[in-house]
Amino acid sequence: MSYEINESLKIVYQAIEKRCGKPILFDRSDLKILLQSLNPVEQLLVARHFCKLPWNIGSLRVLAVLQSANVLTASNYIRSQENIEEVQLQLNDFLEAEFELIKELFTIAHYDSSNAISLNDALEECLSRLYIDLIENPNINDLKYIDTITDNMPKDFKISLAQRHIRVCLDLHNSDTKTAFAKFTTWINEGVDDIQFTKVLYDKLFKDYEEESVSYLFKLSTQENFNQWKFYFILLQTISSKCAHESSSFIRKYFKTRLSQIAAFPKREDMLHLLLSVRAATATTMDIDQNITAYGNWYKQNISDMKFVFKVEEFKSIVDLLDQCIPYEDVEDYLEIHATFSISPLVHCGKLVQSFRSKCKLHLAKIKSKKRGDAESIVIDSD
Repeated sequence: MSYEINESLKIVYQAIEKRCGKPILFDRSDLKILLQSLNPVEQLLVARHFCKLPWNIGSLRVLAVLQSANVLTASNYIRSQENIEEVQLQLNDFLEAEFELIKELFTIAHYDSSNAISLNDALEECLSRLYIDLIENPNINDLKYIDTITDNMPKDFKISLAQRHIRVCLDLHNSDTKTAFAKFTTWINEGVDDIQFTKVLYDKLFKDYEEESVSYLFKLSTQENFNQWKFYFILLQTISSKCAHESSSFIRKYFKTRLSQIAAFPKREDMLHLLLSVRAATATTMDIDQNITAYGNWYKQNISDMKFVFKVEEFKSIVDLLDQCIPYEDVEDYLEIHATFSISPLVHCGKLVQSFRSKCKLHLAKIKSKKRGDAESIVIDSD
């Protein structure tokens, strides 16, 4: 069906096009009144016309007025666009101003399952690009869009939003488990000193739902072939260092339960995950020695004294898994705890424990020797 574009509607088109070319919209209220005065067919034609216009310096503010006048929503506009890169530029603008637009998108993505898939992909790609930019330049966006998105929204929406941001963060970097052990300290320091947006995410999203956020982190990180270690460490460290006492207790209980599960169903990957998770969760201060001590306390309470908790076969399984994890160890301080802290053995388990500690000491000596060799090489090269 075709409609004749009359002169009055052409004037509306021209008014919209003119305002799309200006960075500041001075007559927002007048434009809204004009749009609301149109009949439904005219509003539909205006919406279609706007969707065909090139995205310009003032388009964001005009779209905000169109949405407030119930003429065109942000989600309908985005779905009308075919150029993926152009959509990302538009979404990037949504994250910088007129936040009701991005709120409408997240709301539709959460509640409207028929339109969620395409919107979810676009939104998560947009957030990913933003966070990559924030790693390089922490000051380009203060994430104020989150305040508008969460305002007056129910708990289930906010938790889902937090989980979405967790997924996006984890996807920013991939690595294998061996690299995760080797880079652990570097990544933790980077998260503490250089990367700021994760702390803002905590304040704006995770703080009110700490246990839900941590549970989701643990859920994702225990999936098979997990390889998103860097931001798993950073997010877990961020939440652990800021969270309330109740959430700290929740994390400790998780680790205790996890160790019991590993004892019952031994798997090396699960033990590797536990060791790395505990290290991230205990790195809660700016004092490295204090963080190492906190890990040592966990090790003593849960590994050194585990004979009071586990049966013989479970005890043997834990020691055997710790033994299998030795080749992954690359940081002196943590391995030294394994090498020096005694494990009270159950009956007939003394040799197993002694063998494990001997292997730890041998591997520790190799790491120290390699470090000395690297240091000497640097001195020679500088000469």
